[in-house]
Amino acid sequence: MKVKIAIFGLLPLILLGPTLLYSDEIRGCTHKQLNPPGGFISVGEASPYEPSIKEEPSPEIQIKDWNLIDSLEINQYIEAGKNFSIYFDNESDSLKVYPPYCEYPLTDESYQAIEKAPKWLRNDLYNVLSRILSIFQNEWASAINNAVDPYIDEIAFSVAHLSPEYLSSGCGGNLLYGSAELLQENAELIYENAQSLDYVEVVDYGTSETDENYYSTTRYWKENANGDTVQVEVPKEIYYWYIVHPKITDEIPAYIDPDIIEDNTTHNNNIVDPPDGVFWRNYLFNHADDDYPVLKDMLQGCKIVWNGVQNVDSTQTHATAVITNWVKASLNFTSDYERPHQPVRIYKKHIGRCGEHADFTAAAARAALIPCTSILAISHDHTWNEFWDEDWVHWEPVNNYINYPLSYENGWGWSFGSVFEIRSDGWLNSVTGTYSEGTSTITIYALDCQDNPIDGAEVLLAVQSGANILVDNYGLTDNDGKFCFTVGEGRHYYARIDTDIGSNPTNPYDVLSVVDNTVNGEDYIYSLSVSGTMPSLDSLCIDVPADSVDDYRLEIDFTMPLQIVSGRILMDDVSDFSQLYKMEDTGIIDYFMTDEINFMWYMIGNPFECFNMLPAVAQGLINFDIPADYDWYCTFANNRHLKNLQNVYGSAKLYSYESPGIDGQEIEQTSLSLLQNYPNPFSDF
Repeated sequence: MKVKIAIFGLLPLILLGPTLLYSDEIRGCTHKQLNPPGGFISVGEASPYEPSIKEEPSPEIQIKDWNLIDSLEINQYIEAGKNFSIYFDNESDSLKVYPPYCEYPLTDESYQAIEKAPKWLRNDLYNVLSRILSIFQNEWASAINNAVDPYIDEIAFSVAHLSPEYLSSGCGGNLLYGSAELLQENAELIYENAQSLDYVEVVDYGTSETDENYYSTTRYWKENANGDTVQVEVPKEIYYWYIVHPKITDEIPAYIDPDIIEDNTTHNNNIVDPPDGVFWRNYLFNHADDDYPVLKDMLQGCKIVWNGVQNVDSTQTHATAVITNWVKASLNFTSDYERPHQPVRIYKKHIGRCGEHADFTAAAARAALIPCTSILAISHDHTWNEFWDEDWVHWEPVNNYINYPLSYENGWGWSFGSVFEIRSDGWLNSVTGTYSEGTSTITIYALDCQDNPIDGAEVLLAVQSGANILVDNYGLTDNDGKFCFTVGEGRHYYARIDTDIGSNPTNPYDVLSVVDNTVNGEDYIYSLSVSGTMPSLDSLCIDVPADSVDDYRLEIDFTMPLQIVSGRILMDDVSDFSQLYKMEDTGIIDYFMTDEINFMWYMIGNPFECFNMLPAVAQGLINFDIPADYDWYCTFANNRHLKNLQNVYGSAKLYSYESPGIDGQEIEQTSLSLLQNYPNPFSDF
């Protein structure tokens, strides 16, 4: 690959153009190779999408002339193919929870860790810990249980948002990749590094003993448009994802020996225990090789994160300018046969192309408590960064760029396909609109042979690049079987889907043409179908059983605030098949009621009878007058989905007609308290 030099004013631009070669030594990006040799093959065209319209049932009207005697709050993640049920126990005249599905039973240590963590993290912790063996559960639970304030929330967030594959990456108590010690050090260094920085401080809201919803974030100083120095607080989701999380992009969070050459295939051969192994948050901030500057020392005296001025020159002393100069002083823009992902190994080599520079910059910024992420345009074989200053700001130190997002289009002459951010858990977020003056959208629906939507389908988007068709983006479908790409104009795009029930096209190297020569402002919608059929409930709806006595009434009130889009991570050094956590606005669920016998038929997969059926709804309100002498089950079933988890939130209330409280007041009791049944803890992440 040639390196081209252009001059814009006084700013040298190192242009890493798109490559059609596949040598790891000269690729700009360092992520896994995603294209087959010679690129993909177009074998036809996708079909336009024609949606069907489904009516959602209206909730019933609540009747309140009853005395409340028992209640349960509901906040539960329900895996695809599984369910969550509450039942009326006729013997005790109370509400109980049928044990929810758990791949691996939680240990006592895990329950303690979930209880100690902030309430808003408990569902996520429960979800990830229940996916790993008990021996691994105790390793990560100990990281939380042995922690003290103010580090508990940072450690708990890290455990909750690392993949089950990573958390299970070794055997016995000697984990191959990570450890409780690593997460403890990661959290402590955030506070320790802050003590050396004038432009930022860590702020703690509450503690584990005073507030169940305790959390932390940072405040930083900046120069606003009027030239005033003002302090800004970072939203907590930005703090946890883009400062706290111990993973940058595709690398393995671990202690690394910087002197060991990193294997280009596994990227795990240089993982060693301390003291030979070091972690990037400490190593990049406090260490320097001979004749290289120490980042901590260079940041001394920096009073603000950024002054709002576009691009960097030698006169600027804000933190992002200083980190820009430190990155350029630490790395030369070139590469050899070794293409490391680990920031400490990148530093030790002191060379790298855009892939190494982006990983290295993000790690350095996070070590310096500046939220930072990596941006990729993989069909152009290029990557850079963004940092957060009340919004995400374009940043590419090797070219002195700050807030110059159209440099690639207007200065370099590139016409982008997709541009996206890669979050630390592997989720890809589109930012094409920031880097392209003209954009359009391409929406792909994945459908089964009966036109039912397929959730969690892998949608690969490719683009014509010279004579080749190359990977451009990737997404996972939601409950509607939909994924939407924001793309640049004037390009030819192709797509394929891969699901658990089939692929289209069936050959993994083939794609279908979706649109040629995209036009700014246009929306393109297509569907791709597979030969398989989505799962369904084998149920027969019957009339609501009659109740001849006014004794007990059950009320179920729920909403589905979230779905968790789940599937394969495209770029990850641990596993391609990691769990993803992507919160959406609305989930859907099948709700129904049965007696005990039919509930058991349902649980073993046999045909069953049910009533009060609400199919594929986002909310519901059900009142049921309970007939005598039976247990009755209220079930939230996620059986129609292949991948995506659903979050059900609401309440179950049991009323008695014959049991008035003192002086006619209602008596509220909580018959059962489960770790997964907390008041609503979810946030934007």
